[in-house]
Amino acid sequence: MMAAVCSAAFAQKVTVSGYISDAGSGESLIGAGVVYNNPTPGAPLVGAVSNNYGFYTLSIPAGKRSLTWSFLGYKDVEQTLDLTRDTVINVRLEIGTQLSAAVVTARKEAGLHSTNTGALEVPQNALESMPALFGEKDVLKSLQYLPGVQGGSTGSSGVYVRGGGPDENLILLDDIPLYSVNHMFGIFSVFTPEAVKKVTLFKGSFPARYGGRLSSVIDVRTNDGNMKEFHGLVSVGMLSDRVHLEGPIVRDQTSFSVSGRVLHTFLFTPVLRAFKVPANYWFGDINGKITHRFSNDDRLIASVYHGRDRFLVHYDNSNDRPYDPDVVSKEDTDANMDWGNTVGALRWNHAFGSKLFANTTLAYNHYEMDVDVRYNNTYKYKSNESQERMEVSYDSGINDVDLKIDFDYDPVPEHLIKFGAEYVYHNFRPQTATLKEKETAGKETLIDTTMNMASGGTLIGHEASVYIEDDFVIGQRLSFNPGVHISMFHTQGMTYASLQPRFSGRVDVGGGVSIKASYARMSQYVHLLASTDISLPTDLWVPITKDIKPETSDQFSLGTYWDAGGGWEFSLEGYYKDMHNVLEYKDGMSVLITSSGWEGKVAMGQGRAYGMELFIQKKTGNTTGWLGYTLAKSERRFPDGSINRGDWFPFKYDRRHDISLVVNHKFNDRIDISGSWKFFTGGVTTLTTREFTTLDINQNTHENDYVTSRGNYRLPPSHTLNLGVNFHKKKRRGERIWNISLYNAYNSMNPDFVYKDYTAEYEEGTYKVKREGIEVTKITVLPILPSFSYTRKF
Repeated sequence: MMAAVCSAAFAQKVTVSGYISDAGSGESLIGAGVVYNNPTPGAPLVGAVSNNYGFYTLSIPAGKRSLTWSFLGYKDVEQTLDLTRDTVINVRLEIGTQLSAAVVTARKEAGLHSTNTGALEVPQNALESMPALFGEKDVLKSLQYLPGVQGGSTGSSGVYVRGGGPDENLILLDDIPLYSVNHMFGIFSVFTPEAVKKVTLFKGSFPARYGGRLSSVIDVRTNDGNMKEFHGLVSVGMLSDRVHLEGPIVRDQTSFSVSGRVLHTFLFTPVLRAFKVPANYWFGDINGKITHRFSNDDRLIASVYHGRDRFLVHYDNSNDRPYDPDVVSKEDTDANMDWGNTVGALRWNHAFGSKLFANTTLAYNHYEMDVDVRYNNTYKYKSNESQERMEVSYDSGINDVDLKIDFDYDPVPEHLIKFGAEYVYHNFRPQTATLKEKETAGKETLIDTTMNMASGGTLIGHEASVYIEDDFVIGQRLSFNPGVHISMFHTQGMTYASLQPRFSGRVDVGGGVSIKASYARMSQYVHLLASTDISLPTDLWVPITKDIKPETSDQFSLGTYWDAGGGWEFSLEGYYKDMHNVLEYKDGMSVLITSSGWEGKVAMGQGRAYGMELFIQKKTGNTTGWLGYTLAKSERRFPDGSINRGDWFPFKYDRRHDISLVVNHKFNDRIDISGSWKFFTGGVTTLTTREFTTLDINQNTHENDYVTSRGNYRLPPSHTLNLGVNFHKKKRRGERIWNISLYNAYNSMNPDFVYKDYTAEYEEGTYKVKREGIEVTKITVLPILPSFSYTRKF
C-alpha cells in the first residue's frame, strides 16, 4: 500500500511557469532557459525556453526539485523548491560572466541546438560593434555577413537569401510585416539599432506560424523599456543623430521605450552644394512602445513605428537676358518625392493557467509613396506676358489591417505545441497619376485642364491563415518539429488556397555532433515590381490577380552541426529550392514609374536554387566572430518562350561564391576593435552584344540593340575590408563611446554599376566597319571612407 502511494506521488506532475527578465531593467529575456536538474543518472534532460515575451512553462515531477535558470551573458540562478502544486516563479537574472547558458535541445528556435535548419540568431555584440558605414550601425548589413545571405551593390542594406529576390523576404517588426525597409535608396535600413532587442533569421526550415514569402523570415524584436529606472542614449554620426529613451511610467508595472533617428544636414547639405547638386534629402524614423503589466497573467503592449524619406530637387533656369532688357524669362522646376511606413499595433498577452499562453494582436500597416512635380515658366516681352504652369502628381500605397492570435501550449515537457490564426485585409493602390496644366497669354486663359494620366484603381485582398506545429523530443537524442500552414487569398472574385506542410528533425549522434533535415513549402501572394537592382521608392507592390497566380517554393535542407565546446560551433548545410510561378519582366519590358498593364509585361515561370553553406562561429570569450562560405547557384526558366527563348538563365542575384569574415576583440573595458571582410563573385546583368541599324517604311534609320541571352554578362568579383575601434569611458552617470570606422580600408574599386559603350573601327576613307564591339566600364560608388560617431549613454 505504501509503495503504491509513493509511486503515485512520484508520478504526479506540477507545472512551474512565469517570466524571465533582466534584474537591472526588468526587460523580458527571449530564449532564456530553465532546466530541471534530474538526480537520476542517465535521465533525459527536461527544460524549457522563454518565448518572445519572456514567458516560460515547465512540467516536472512533484516533490523537492532543483531548477536552474540561465541566459547567455547572465549569471545562473539555481533554486531548490518543494513543489506540491502548479507554481508561478518570475526570475530576474543579473548580468555576469557566465559563458554559456544551459542547453535545452528541443526548445531553441534558432542556432546549433534548435530543431530547425538554416535558423540563426544574430549576435547582439556583432550588431553593436561591427564597423559601420558613415558610423551608422545597421541590422540588415550585419545579416549580409551570414552564409546564404548576400547584399546588393556595395554599401547597400539589400538582402537576398538563397537565390531569392528582395520581395521574397518576410521582414517583421514585432511580428508586423514591413513593405519598405530602406532609407536613402537602400544605403540604410529602417531599424534603429538602439530599439532592437533580438534578430532571428530563418532561411531553411520555417516554423509553421510564418507564411507569405518564399526565401526567408527576418524576425526583429524591439525593447519593451526599463521597468526600474530611467536611461537614455544620444548618438551623433556622420549623417544622422539618434536618441533613445526608456524608463518606468509606474515602477515594475508600466514602462516606455522611444527611439528616434534623423538625418542631419550640417554635413550632408554642404556636400551636395559642393558638387552643385540642385537637390536635398532627408529621412527620419521613430519607434515607440508602452508595456503594462496588469498581473502575472495579463500584459498589454502598444507599439508604433513611423519612418519617412523626402527627396527634393529644384532647378532654376531663369534668364534675364541683360543684352535685351525688354525680355524676361523665368523658368523653374520643383520635384518632391516622399515615402515611408507607419505601423501601429496593440498586443494582449494572457496566460490561461500554467500551460497555455496566448498573444492577440491588432495591427495597422500603412505604406505610401508620393511624387509631385511643379513646372513654372513665365515669359515677358515688354508689356506682353505669358505663363505656363504644369503639375504632375503621382502616388501609390498599401493599407493593411491585421488581426491574429497565437497560442503556446505545453501539455508535457516533451511537447511544445504552437497554433493560431490570422486575417489580413489588404487595400492596394498601385498608382494614381494626375496632370494639371494651365497656360495664359496676358489675361486670356488658353489651357486649363486636369487629366487623369493613370489609375491602377484599388485592389482589395482578403488573406486568412491557420497553423499548428509541435516541437517535441524523443529521449535525449531525437527532436522533431512537424507542422502545417494553411492560407487563403481572395481577390477579384478569385480565391487561391495553399496547403504548406513543414517538417524539421534533429538527431544528436554524440560528441556534440548532430544531423538535421527539413522540408518547407511556402506561398507568396504579393510581388514587388522593380525596374533596377537598387531600392527605389517607385518600386511598386502589387497583389496576385485572377491572371497572376501565387508563387510557391519547395525547399529541402540537410546539414551536420558540431558544438566543439569553448564557444566554438561548426555547421555545414546544403539546400535545394524549387520555385513555381516566379515573375520576371518579359524581354524589352520595364515598369519604371507606372504599373499600368503590368500583368502583360511579366511572365510566370519556374526557378531553382541550390548550394552549400559553411559556418564557423566563436560565441564566447574576448575574441568572437565567425567565418562563412557559400557556394550557390540560382536560375530561372520561362517555358512559354517569352524570356530567353524558354532556356534556363542565371537569376540576376546569382553569385557562385561568397566568403565573409567577422572578428571582434575586446582588449579591456575601454577599448574593443572589430573587422569585417567580404568577398563575392559578381552577379549577372544583361548587356547588348552588338548594335545594328534598320530602316522603317519611311526610310528612317533606327539603332537597335542585339542581346544574345538574358544574364549574358557576369560582373567582376568584389571584396571589401572594414575596420572599426570603440573607445569607452565610464562617466559618473553612464558611459561615453567614440567609434572610428574605416570602410573599404584598402580602397577596393568594386564594380557597383556598369555601363556599356558601342565601339567601332572603320576602314580608312570608308564607312565599312573593320572591327566592332562593346566596351564595358565599371563604376565604384564607395571608395575608402573614414567615419566616426559619438555616443553618450546615461
